[in-house]
Amino acid sequence: MKNKKKTIIIASVIALITLIGLGVILSLDLEKIIKWISNLPHGLKELLMISLITIQIFIAFIPGEPLELAAGYMFGSLWGTAVCMVGSFIGTIIVYYLVKIFGNKIITMMFKEEKVEEVKKTFEKKKGLYWVFVLFLIPGTPKDVMTYLVSLTNVRLYKWLAITTIGRIPSIVTSTFITGSIKNQQYILAGIIGIITVIIVTAGFFYYKKLNSSSNC
Repeated sequence: MKNKKKTIIIASVIALITLIGLGVILSLDLEKIIKWISNLPHGLKELLMISLITIQIFIAFIPGEPLELAAGYMFGSLWGTAVCMVGSFIGTIIVYYLVKIFGNKIITMMFKEEKVEEVKKTFEKKKGLYWVFVLFLIPGTPKDVMTYLVSLTNVRLYKWLAITTIGRIPSIVTSTFITGSIKNQQYILAGIIGIITVIIVTAGFFYYKKLNSSSNC
């Protein structure tokens, strides 16, 4: 009984913090926040950017790409990638435990039903964590929904963190290296990375759609 009461209290606190955080995020201008962070001293700057990326992971409808691009420009390609990876790692832990506590309720609150069903059908077609890992490696696939849905399963946290952390590298690197190259005035390199990114995202988009269409057959 005590454990149940404790769980309810913890769940309520997390829900309250999430709702407050959501309200704050929606009321702020992301571009202004990034500009403000870029003028802060090192250490504090990194911590705040990690916090923003963490929030973006569990409040999933906030786009992650602007933050990744900003991290690359502010911190450089490699350090920007590290900052994004840390934020994503922490965010995934939060999502995992939120889903364990609230189950399907939090998923339906975060995503449209048709989006959830689309990803579920893909999972049904390609079962196993191997295919989830493959989908995570492809830039442009709905990693936000996948992070929530897979957390519903009996997957161990350490295994899920390994999959999501490694799987997010291509998407993060393409963003941070573009803006990092622009910052260093390596415009040709930025252009090459941009073209490669477009090709990979386009190929990934069609591959993901192909999986969905075959799962509907």
